[in-house]
Amino acid sequence: MQTNNLKSLFLMGLLSVGLLVGTSCDRDKDNDPDNEQELITTIALTFTSSSGSVTFTARDLDGDGGNPPVVEPVVLNANTNYVLTIKFLDETQTPPEDITKEVQEESDEHLICFAATGAMPAPTIQDKDGKGKPLGLNSTLRTGAAGTGTLKVTLKHEPNKNAANPCTTGDTDAEQTFSVTIK
Repeated sequence: MQTNNLKSLFLMGLLSVGLLVGTSCDRDKDNDPDNEQELITTIALTFTSSSGSVTFTARDLDGDGGNPPVVEPVVLNANTNYVLTIKFLDETQTPPEDITKEVQEESDEHLICFAATGAMPAPTIQDKDGKGKPLGLNSTLRTGAAGTGTLKVTLKHEPNKNAANPCTTGDTDAEQTFSVTIK
């Protein structure tokens, strides 16, 4: 009788190990990346005023490393109200892929941060994500007197928008500093 109990215990143990191994070998589809980071080769800034629109780009078609990005200097009129719209593109594809659509669709997971110096005023974000937090694809600004400065544009992924400084949180998807002349 002890032999039967030992056989039963052995079979139960074997069955338990088999179930454990069998279930642990299943591929976990939850470990697949939910959202692969897109390649962003180009940031396009379009400034629109009552007298028209001008667009300035920063392009880095070979990505990090290799050749430095080609950054057009921003030239704006003094004492002028502007609406700033931003586009993010992958120009390694034909036709270029507009990553801006994904940023808009996943607005809760993105934030565009601005750092302005010198004569360049900091843009004021006008658009919001699905939770009423800032996004940054559409902003406004008013230039002052003539001068020079810079505008750094940073696309953050999964920032903590409730943090005191959300631009220091999350991952950076794209970043570029533009030289600015106000004339």
